[in-house]
Formats: sequence, C-alpha cells, structure tokens
Amino acid sequence: MSNPFPQRSSGSEADARCMAMDEKKRKRMLSNRESARRSRMKKQKLLEDLVGEVASLNVEIRKNADNYEILMQKTLVLESENNLLKAQKLELAQYLRNLEVMQTHMDLLQMNLMQSGSFSDQTADIREPHLDSWQCHGSGQPIMASVGMFNY
Repeated sequence: MSNPFPQRSSGSEADARCMAMDEKKRKRMLSNRESARRSRMKKQKLLEDLVGEVASLNVEIRKNADNYEILMQKTLVLESENNLLKAQKLELAQYLRNLEVMQTHMDLLQMNLMQSGSFSDQTADIREPHLDSWQCHGSGQPIMASVGMFNY
C-alpha cells in the first residue's frame, strides 16, 4: 500500500533542490537584467537617431525657407519686369497703329494731290491731327531696359 504522505527527503537533498531553484532564479534575474539593459540601450540609440534626424530636418527646413524667400524675391522682380514689358508692348502697339494711320493719310493725300495735279499748292494748308501722333509715343520718354533683363 502506498503511503498517503510523501516521503521526506533528507536535508541535503532539499538543500540541493533549493540551491538549484536559487541558481535558476539567479540566472533568470541576470538574463532579465541583461535584456532590460539591451532594451534601454536600443531605446537610447533610437532616441539619439531621432534627435539627429530632427536636427537634420530643421537644417533642411531653414535652407528651404531661405530658398523660398530668394525665389519669391526673384518672382516679384520678374512680375514687375513683365508688367513693364506689357505696358511697353501696349504703348508700342498704339504707336504702330498711329504710324499705320499716318501712312494711310499720307497715301490718301498723295493720291489726292496726284489726281488734282498741284502738289505744292495743297500741302501747306493740310493739317491733320493724326500727323502729329508720332510725337505722343511714350510722352517723350525713352523706353528703358535694364542690363540684365535678357540674361535667361
């Protein structure tokens, strides 16, 4: 028949088992400490990498902001020059129309004078308002262009 109470082992056997448990516990604790240390080191390295990336991105942002400012200034200069050129284009188009009107009047005048036969008698009395239109070009001001205007 079996004994309902387990046999008691000797003290040395219990001590050995206790020591083996203590050794396993000690090894597990050391392993856990080492794992925690590796985890902290990994976390620290990740943090340092992220801090470096943030610094790098901040430098890039500053560079891009500076480039943006330069490009905006150039854009404003180009827009100003473009507006000036548009105004000059309109002015020159009006000047060309005035010249065409003058040419038409001159051709008509010449035809009329040739048909009438007396060219010198009639030229002194003719005064058309369009004949002086060439003088209104630019209000007497020269068309200005900057030195670097066409360096593209």
